[in-house]
Amino acid sequence: MRFLLTEAAVLVTALLTACDRTTAPAETSILDTATLEFAAAGKTVDPAALTPAPLLAGAQAECQSDGRWILCYTALSLTLVNEPVLELACGTVYETSRDVRLGTRWYNAADSVIVKRHVTQDLEGSWSLSPEGAGPTVAISAHANWYDSDYADPNDLDSGVRATHGEFTVQAPGFGVIAHIAGLDRPDDTHRGVFRDIEDPAVAAHLCGALTR
Repeated sequence: MRFLLTEAAVLVTALLTACDRTTAPAETSILDTATLEFAAAGKTVDPAALTPAPLLAGAQAECQSDGRWILCYTALSLTLVNEPVLELACGTVYETSRDVRLGTRWYNAADSVIVKRHVTQDLEGSWSLSPEGAGPTVAISAHANWYDSDYADPNDLDSGVRATHGEFTVQAPGFGVIAHIAGLDRPDDTHRGVFRDIEDPAVAAHLCGALTR
């Protein structure tokens, strides 16, 4: 999701669109039983034989042939612990969060090249001004899904045409919703929906107030 376009948004943009590129610590065994049964039921395909290979750092991938398609299910869980993510007037903001991405990829069975992809994301966590995560915190959450296809370069998934739907929220007790971005990002980079971004000085001041309360 390309909702946030500022310093804070650099982080959120990375979280929402970099599903296939990460070196952050990842959890394992998050592909569900149904997915594993799916893989067992058909002809398994080696992910390394596909373009691009869904061999994400720390992720799981199960692929099988299904008529004209090769279908791959991917699962990735990212964890941040007191990671510096943005700068505000009141100080450096540190994030602790868990971010789970589940994806489906469709490859052309004739040449094993990707045709389209769908990804869902669920992130929950907190921000603090303390590198130890102490003191006041605000809750952050992101829930999104996106489709992309028509890749100019199939090895570069960012070269595809993408539409994203979802939301990102920052909130704290006594302060309510501080930042909120929700709606649809179209392939032409226009946004339809709510856009209360941390780049807004009033929103940034509200966030600093919550983090220094």
